[in-house]
Amino acid sequence: MNVGLYRTVAAMSANQQRVEIISSNIANADATGFKRMLHVAHGVENWADDRAHTQVAAASRLDMSQGVLRPTGNTLDLALSGDGFFVLEGTASEVLTRDGSFSLTEEGVLVNPSGFPVQWEGKRGVLDPLEGSIRIDSEGKVLQARVPKGQIRVVDIDGPQSIEPDEFGGFRLREGAAFIESTATVRQGHLENANLETIDELVELIAAQRAFESASQAFKTIDQSFSRLYR
Repeated sequence: MNVGLYRTVAAMSANQQRVEIISSNIANADATGFKRMLHVAHGVENWADDRAHTQVAAASRLDMSQGVLRPTGNTLDLALSGDGFFVLEGTASEVLTRDGSFSLTEEGVLVNPSGFPVQWEGKRGVLDPLEGSIRIDSEGKVLQARVPKGQIRVVDIDGPQSIEPDEFGGFRLREGAAFIESTATVRQGHLENANLETIDELVELIAAQRAFESASQAFKTIDQSFSRLYR
C-alpha cells in the first residue's frame, strides 16, 4: 500500500477522534465542575516492520486544572479550591465529583442532583432541612445552629490516570488506584465552572475539522492517481 495512503488514513483517524473529544468538551461547557479532555497523538514509523505503515497512537487524558469559582449565595453550594473531589455514595461504587451543587432531602441527607448521598468523614451527618443557618468551613466541617454535625469527605488522587469517567457524569477510581489526602479547601456558597473556554474549543474544533478534510482530500487525490495509473 502506498505510503501516502497509510499516512492520510492515520491522519484522518486521529483527527476524527480529536473532533469527537472537542465536541464533547463544548457540549459540557456549562456543566458544573466539568474537566475537559485533551487529545494526545503521535506517529509511530515502521509499524509492524512495514516501512510504509505509519501508525498513529492516539489517546485522551483529563485536564485537571482549576475552573473558575463563581459565587451563588446558596448555602449548600460547595466548590473545591485546589486538587480534590467530593465523594458520593453511588449505586455500585463511590462517585467522585467536583460538582458541589448539593441539596437536602426531607430526611436531612445531603445529596447531589442525581440523589446520591454525600459521604462524610466517619458517621454521616444529618441536618435539619427546616433549621437553616448551616455553616461549612474550609475543611468541610459542618455546623448547624452552631452545633457540629461532622465533616464532609474530600479526597485526592495520584494523577488523572487514577480515575475514569463514569455514567453519572462524575469519576470512579480505577482498579488498583487509591485515594490520597487532599489539600483542597472548601468554599461555601460557590460552584466551580468547567475548566475550559468555549471560544478556544471552537477554534480547536475548526482546526481539527480542517485537518481531517485536508487528509481526506489528499487520500482522494492519491486514490485517483492510482486509478489512472492502473487503467
